[in-house]
Amino acid sequence: MAELRTQLTIEEDRFESLKGEIAQFRVYPEYRELEGEADRLTHRLGELANDNAIDLAMIRNLESAFESEAPPEMTDLDAVYAEAGAALPNLVKRRYQDVRDFHSSVVRNRREYLAGELTEARRRVTARGQEISALDERRSMIMETLDSHGALDQFTKLQAELGRRESRVEALRQRLDSAEKLEGGKSELDIERGRLLQRLRLDFREQEGRLKEAIRAYQKTSERLYEDAGSMYVDETANGPSFCFEIQGSRSEGIKNMQIFCFDMMLMRLCAQRGVGPGFLMHDSHLFDGVDGRQVISALRVGAETAEELGFQYIVTMNEDDAYKEREDGFDLNDYALDVRLTDATEDGGLFGLRFD
Repeated sequence: MAELRTQLTIEEDRFESLKGEIAQFRVYPEYRELEGEADRLTHRLGELANDNAIDLAMIRNLESAFESEAPPEMTDLDAVYAEAGAALPNLVKRRYQDVRDFHSSVVRNRREYLAGELTEARRRVTARGQEISALDERRSMIMETLDSHGALDQFTKLQAELGRRESRVEALRQRLDSAEKLEGGKSELDIERGRLLQRLRLDFREQEGRLKEAIRAYQKTSERLYEDAGSMYVDETANGPSFCFEIQGSRSEGIKNMQIFCFDMMLMRLCAQRGVGPGFLMHDSHLFDGVDGRQVISALRVGAETAEELGFQYIVTMNEDDAYKEREDGFDLNDYALDVRLTDATEDGGLFGLRFD
């Protein structure tokens, strides 16, 4: 029951939490469209960031190349030749100057090209930065809207989940209620059984004399059957009186049957002493199944003597072959056998015209 109570508490908290979420849930009709736009914006922002990374790397390379572009340093040929003791003709000097001018032109054109590429790359980066800012702002607005609203299908799913949790809570509540009622019923039953046990103990004290009579009567019959007499124990329990019969070898079926015999004789003795009961006791051959033949004769003798002593009729139905297997001094079954006998020895024998094969 403690586990059920814990489960119910947890499920109730989950139910209330989801119920609160649904109460604050606002449906945005174009929720899915905004989701798609946010995905497209995220993809576009990724592309712009990648392009900027490429252009920024290009700008670094262009700046490095721009700084390294310079006309080649040429040694003054006049000075070289003068030192060598030779004079250059004017034609050679003009050609030398033409080469120098050509190299300067190449360097200048290269620097102008690099400057143009650098300017264009920086312009692209700046333009992408502006686009990134605009797209990021739009995406932030969309995400804010998505965070504060939900789609209709999401709302439907939340409501379905709320219904399932409510059913779960109700089922646990009913189980806990049933467990509490059962536990309460068990407690009341234990209390009632305790009261009954007290009443039984009181009754035992009040009926102590009769209990002792019953114990003595059982003991008396058992002593006439066995050297090690069995005893009857009566105890008060929460389930009512408990009867226990102890005879040596009581696990065997025959001994158990003799316990029944002793108990029946005890009841007949008590009834006879009080003048109550039907005035007869009947046993059939099943009571003597598994009983040693000598014990059978002893039991029949005890039954006959007890019936004569107390004045009741003891009737036994038994197959003749089994009854006369054993003999006991001073006791003859023929003295107690009825005149009417059932036999199948002759053709007209049987019971009520019926024959037994």
